Amino acid sequence: TLAATSIGVVIIEREARFRDRIRGEGLHPWGAAEADRLGLTPWLEEAGGQPLPVWQRYDDRLPLDPYHWADDTPGGHVEWGVSHPDLQETLLRHAAGTGALLLRPARAIACREVAGAGQIEVAVGEETIAIRARLVVGADGSRAHSRSWLGTATQRDPVHHAIGGCLLDGVCLDPSAAHQAHPPGAMTVVFPRGGGKSRLYYVCDPDRAATLRGAHAAEMVAVAAEAFPEGAFAYAHIAGPIGFFPGADLWADRLASERIVLTGDAAGANDPSQGHGLSLAFRDARELSDLLIDERRWPRAIAEFGERRQRYFAPLRAHAQWVGVLWTEQGIEADRRRERAKEARADDPSAGGFALIHALGPDGLTPDEAARRHFFGEDLRG
Repeated sequence: TLAATSIGVVIIEREARFRDRIRGEGLHPWGAAEADRLGLTPWLEEAGGQPLPVWQRYDDRLPLDPYHWADDTPGGHVEWGVSHPDLQETLLRHAAGTGALLLRPARAIACREVAGAGQIEVAVGEETIAIRARLVVGADGSRAHSRSWLGTATQRDPVHHAIGGCLLDGVCLDPSAAHQAHPPGAMTVVFPRGGGKSRLYYVCDPDRAATLRGAHAAEMVAVAAEAFPEGAFAYAHIAGPIGFFPGADLWADRLASERIVLTGDAAGANDPSQGHGLSLAFRDARELSDLLIDERRWPRAIAEFGERRQRYFAPLRAHAQWVGVLWTEQGIEADRRRERAKEARADDPSAGGFALIHALGPDGLTPDEAARRHFFGEDLRG
């Protein structure tokens, strides 16, 4: 976006070739709206992205009434399934085509503020070069080295659950829908992404996840299959790596200085079980670019971005914590909690807006105690 407005942009990409990191395959409707605002929808399509207009839920292996995203989303935006590495390659190619200078493979060694500019040292092959910039954007993921440039600490929520994922070939489910089911103490979802492949995710408590790692990883597929219609996984086979990740948020306690700013997972990574990573990255890109284009005094724009980022990250974090409790905890109290929440949805299907967060995003949501009580139905009379 910035390169297209004649602002000089240099992209430093560490990886010569992107690899399957298991996550980042689903783009929620609110993220699709952000991508559309950025003009990136054609590039989603070029990357092989597949619109998934229907969210299909199952109970006891039987399909429930399908949910159509367009019924709730302004502009008719829907879920997308896409290969994350293919999307990365496509967006890099697009950025270079609009005027950005791409250094790849290259590694950012250090960054500091010098005489009103950011100066970053970059290793490119056998050389080390210095680049001076009006602004340095750190977008290097949840394990971001760029946080050290700000001297910021990484904050982490306690791990409540885990999310496992793998790429499958041959799943026999409607390729125009995403598919969700709830085995006991778990949640599983299938995202078709074109070419006959699908991404399977499985969310459960950490102890259960520990039994599905390593040599037993293939059992995750078998366990998930038992929640979907019989035969849906009869011809499915693993077509990529399998991995589990902690289901918890992490974030930097400081997002910006006058010449350095963090975005995406470097700024704060939402619990991956909620699938907001791509949507959040596109939102960050849109917010920051709009502010930089509209505000001549960039330090003010950067400070404003930091405040906005914290505001729209907070509801995503709270919702992930709340829904994780409903999905994975077991026992009498957990069953009562789920039943109470189900009763509350009959009175307010939106749960104060939080049940629509995947469709509409975090705007307008306040994650306070009243919202939490309403989400769980604790404010019901009787």
